[in-house]
Amino acid sequence: MEYKIFVSSQQEEMQAERAAIKETIRSNQTLRNIFDVFLFEELSARGKSAISTYLKHVDESDIYICIIGNKYGNKGKDGLSATEREFRRFLDSNSEGEVIPFIKGSSKSDSKREKETQSFVRVLKESFIYKRFSSVDSLKTKVLKSLISYIDDKGKLNKSAFDVLINRDATYNAIDENEVKSFLMNRAVKLKADIPKISIKDFLHKTLKIVNKSKEKYIPTNAAILFYARNPSDYIPQSEIRIARYQGTTRLNMIDSQEIKGPIYNMLDEVELFFKRNTRLANKIVDFKRIDIPEYPYEAIREAVVNAMAHRDYFRRGAPIMISIFDDRVEISSPGGLLPGLNIKELEGHHETRNKKICEIFHETRDMEKFGTGIGKIKQLMKAHGLKAPRFLEESGNFIVKYYGPQDKILDLVSSIPEDRQIDLRKFGLNKRQIEVLQVMVNNGKNITITEYSKKNNINEKTARRDFKKLIELEFVEKKGSTKKAYFKAKK
Repeated sequence: MEYKIFVSSQQEEMQAERAAIKETIRSNQTLRNIFDVFLFEELSARGKSAISTYLKHVDESDIYICIIGNKYGNKGKDGLSATEREFRRFLDSNSEGEVIPFIKGSSKSDSKREKETQSFVRVLKESFIYKRFSSVDSLKTKVLKSLISYIDDKGKLNKSAFDVLINRDATYNAIDENEVKSFLMNRAVKLKADIPKISIKDFLHKTLKIVNKSKEKYIPTNAAILFYARNPSDYIPQSEIRIARYQGTTRLNMIDSQEIKGPIYNMLDEVELFFKRNTRLANKIVDFKRIDIPEYPYEAIREAVVNAMAHRDYFRRGAPIMISIFDDRVEISSPGGLLPGLNIKELEGHHETRNKKICEIFHETRDMEKFGTGIGKIKQLMKAHGLKAPRFLEESGNFIVKYYGPQDKILDLVSSIPEDRQIDLRKFGLNKRQIEVLQVMVNNGKNITITEYSKKNNINEKTARRDFKKLIELEFVEKKGSTKKAYFKAKK
């Protein structure tokens, strides 16, 4: 570890915040390789003076992170709390050290703090740039940005994007050339172009530029591993996607889940299969047509998944993309907040990325546009489906998209259904009576008996049974119950 951090606060009041700072650093590959965090509560009992022990760690630290709440803490013989004593000791022993203060709550709450705390806050304000936070999540985000800024100033931050870096653990043998061939066929269809008449190695090296060549050896970059390796997670374990279906609107009861691994395009296919089996597909009869109505327009979901794969922070090991499906919404969480200069409220039309090479490959198959149109496309797809626009937000260093579903109004989503989800019932030779009864059964969920059908249409039961026999053969309805009490219901 190159730098040591001392976290100082009123320990009991700020227990969650102290733990959150350590968790933020441990979960980030870049930070955990650079910083060592000291929390006094993690020390085992050694029979030594508590004061001398923590002051020794203060002297050895490069960064002093101070978290201020309402309480000042118990005073020692010198009239100071442990936090203020640590602060003064750090200034005396570390003239080149970095002080990073965080104050919980807005300026309006300053007057409600204990008097000694108010005095300490004034001292911090006079000499240091401080940051306010409202919750543990906002603290984690601010700590992450502060520490990244610190190592950037020290010249320790790797300026190269993750996707263009050589993967030191892999050789060219990790690449599955059949994956590349499948990509080339897909690319040819999407671009209406011919498959290049060059070797796979030359295509990866000269065209996509994701395999480097040194002394006749081909060495894959991280982008090559993500798209074309047999098992990308063997080399980049954080590349997986975790997807889950929950019962209700909370994460208390998981119904179905899957850890999706593999080359990027295969993962997209797996996400689609899981999503479609865990969301609803309703039916409705409109103007002689049976219409299939999915709960969400999957193209809008896929757009967000592609964006997550392309723009996520791959330096954050142990942080996969998370997709959560609830009764009322879908959430897609991507590790890494917005890049500097981007505003969460003004994302549409802006295009910046951590992973330019990944985006370029997605451009090759028209899975991503070059002009920052993804956000607008998602909004348009949701609106055309009859749903409200999703929310885009940052939480705990993650970028999150929240889609809100129709809940019990799924049958109202017929404003813009593509032709491939519409079946003209007249093509099956159905008469007007059969189409009308299907409409009642499918749209209203009503079960029908032969007697009811015969009376409504003024036909005999023999004709009625013939009508239903046709509907059963087409698998539009099914018969339930015994002969005398039998009824018919729409088949899902």
